Amino acid sequence: MLRSLCHLAKAVGILTMFMATFAFPLSVYAERKSREDSDQKAPVLTEAAINAMRNAIQDRFFLPGDLKDAGSVHLIFHVRLDKDGRVIGSPEAEVSGGSERTRKIITDAARRAIIRAAPYTMFPKDKYDAWKEVILNFDASQLNL
Repeated sequence: MLRSLCHLAKAVGILTMFMATFAFPLSVYAERKSREDSDQKAPVLTEAAINAMRNAIQDRFFLPGDLKDAGSVHLIFHVRLDKDGRVIGSPEAEVSGGSERTRKIITDAARRAIIRAAPYTMFPKDKYDAWKEVILNFDASQLNL
């Protein structure tokens, strides 16, 4: 009986992690960098490329199920990519909401997923200037924890 309960608890934990992995909303924008207008952001990537990047990151994103205030966390990552779609340096994060512990756990998990998902080969090399810096918005309010 105790062994069955342990297996059930593991299954529920795995299911919770699985739901969190695929329910984490993510939007992707390439930031247009120019001297005249450095603050303008434009969704210059195709929907297929955005979905491919989102899926690659979500497949590698894992969170523990004990984050009670995860739904209030919002992250914005600035990711620099080389021409082969590899991440340059460590993605910079802007984080708000949640407790310090939760922010750190979610930020670290997202950063690991971004790095592990590289290289991002779904972007056309001839338009590198349009996607050399990508902004990823993670909204944890839709997590199914």
